[in-house]
Amino acid sequence: MNPILHDPALRTEVRRWPLRQPFAISRHVFHDNLVLQAEVDCGGQVGRGECEPHEFDETATRAAARELLAVHRSAWAHLDPMRMNAMVPRCAWRSALDSALWDLRAKLEGRRVWEILGIDMSPDACFPIYQTLSLDTPDRMAAAAAASRAAPGLKVKLGGADGRDAERLEAIRGAAPGMLITIDANEGWSPSEFARFLPLAARLEVAFIEQPVSAAVQSALADLPRSVPLCADESCLDRGSLPALAGLYQLINIKLDKTGGLTEALALASEARRLGMQYMLGCNGGSSLAQAPALLLAPGAVVVDLGVSSLAADHVPPLDDSDYRIRLPPRELWG
Repeated sequence: MNPILHDPALRTEVRRWPLRQPFAISRHVFHDNLVLQAEVDCGGQVGRGECEPHEFDETATRAAARELLAVHRSAWAHLDPMRMNAMVPRCAWRSALDSALWDLRAKLEGRRVWEILGIDMSPDACFPIYQTLSLDTPDRMAAAAAASRAAPGLKVKLGGADGRDAERLEAIRGAAPGMLITIDANEGWSPSEFARFLPLAARLEVAFIEQPVSAAVQSALADLPRSVPLCADESCLDRGSLPALAGLYQLINIKLDKTGGLTEALALASEARRLGMQYMLGCNGGSSLAQAPALLLAPGAVVVDLGVSSLAADHVPPLDDSDYRIRLPPRELWG
């Protein structure tokens, strides 16, 4: 079959997926997940993908939708995600298009995406997921930690501007003794603030710290002791980011929106392993449709930071993330 003869159509939609309760990080408080959904329709078969071009700016998100629709048909109408990635520069909306093309290919071939890519994945595979604690007062974060003792680990949002991060971590560790804890500061500390915080994190046996300082000043990390492993998030976009991270970070956080899609994310994971770096798997929120493709990277991840239990509304059927385990997407959702 020549897909070009079916005159494939590209559609976009900007959506907001409401959260059950507000979620705070160092730079913003979220009440919903603002997303861009892409659909590629070929003869009635529809492939879908989703991304977050911006965390909360709808003007930027709608601009991304216009950019996607303006892409020349020669870049995607062949329906080959590999060719599309070679023709379209990395950006968040490329991730939605990439996922839509993989989803469509799976439908056209009658196979799952991981089968097409040769990824060994049991149909009933499931992966442990961490509980993320929103940035809040020490008491509330400790209560949230205590309520999450059944989780395999905690991802703790820090980087507050009020100077109480040490108090927060002490309270959380007291509420969850022996539990595996990681920290995500979302670039919220200066190098000097992080240097003062690091001994406490080591004493309380934090597993690793994600993006403690901004990418602009991350060279200062080279002067600090390696008492707690560090993970690059905002500093790690695609394979081209890796050389600058050597000697500063021991892990990277792979997110589809940053890499520009599943295709580059898989290549980034492979290159990171070659360089001796581990990776965790994250997301920018989104719905089950946004997170489903990322699960193809879950088998090699040291931490899987996915899950849709925070959503008040989602696609039907959604991902199953019950009991702190996330499962492969149903065919009706993606892939």
